[in-house]
Amino acid sequence: MYLRLYSIFLAILIAPSLFSQNDIVTVKGEAQVDWTAEKSKIQVEKEAEDAATIDALERAFGRMVIQGNSTYLKNINTGKLVETNTIFNSIGNSFVKGDVVEVIETKCEEIEGETVMEGKKSKSRAIRCTIRLKAKPVTELTPDFTASTLGCPDPGCRKSAFKNNDPLFLAFHSPSAGYLAVFLDDGKYSQQLLPYSGMSAEFQKGVPIAAGEDYLFFNKEERFTQKISKVYDEYLLAAESPMDQLRMYIIFSSTPLNRPTVVEGSRTNILTDKEKEAGYKLPKEATSEDFQRWLIGNQQRKKDLRVMRIDITVTK
Repeated sequence: MYLRLYSIFLAILIAPSLFSQNDIVTVKGEAQVDWTAEKSKIQVEKEAEDAATIDALERAFGRMVIQGNSTYLKNINTGKLVETNTIFNSIGNSFVKGDVVEVIETKCEEIEGETVMEGKKSKSRAIRCTIRLKAKPVTELTPDFTASTLGCPDPGCRKSAFKNNDPLFLAFHSPSAGYLAVFLDDGKYSQQLLPYSGMSAEFQKGVPIAAGEDYLFFNKEERFTQKISKVYDEYLLAAESPMDQLRMYIIFSSTPLNRPTVVEGSRTNILTDKEKEAGYKLPKEATSEDFQRWLIGNQQRKKDLRVMRIDITVTK
């Protein structure tokens, strides 16, 4: 059965990182957190210290902003957005691009004041913390695998510019064993191409990959499918605009991935009646923003994770 993938136009801009991996900067951050009755002073100080650390790292390396299928760093002084492929660390409920190398100084003080609600004055308390620290940016590790999109079921058919109704294939090789997932993103939705839609639960944390083997995905040839499972999907690409731009995410880890939250493709209105009768359907999907959060979360937790991005076009 074929699965038809529909895409929506997305202009993709790629910009270099703002810092090299070896850059270490000294930066200051500050934050103030309200001290409410249900929290102890120790709790509030910890929250204020974390918030000050986040402020310092954002001043140094930018604030994370997710838009569609891309993650950006926002300069909090100029407001400028720069696309990034780097991984993030997590502090509290925030993702930051920096690693703290050394805390130079931390100062916290209790602040008292007054608030007015419905004409009535009441006392208020807060903890304000300032922090000086040395930090370095977090950068993404270079993939140690090879992968390429193909226009036919042969490793020599490398292709990134497709036409309407062209088939899509993926060649993959890794010198080490691990687990593989593949998504195709149009800027609004991210469709799960691998694991295949009919694979059992054991594959949902990534398709097992053997070291040194050559794989050719999205095809029915037994010499390839028998390496992983008898279940497979084949794909045809379809364009909605004169030229659609898509981004493929090839995600590989030596240990199982956290399972993404994907649902059945609900945009069945983009399939014609003839296509539905022929058995076409849409892959499972998540919104682009939810997929980016899942990917960033995996990168933050899994130091063995590698990601390759391949941009392709589909023309009518």
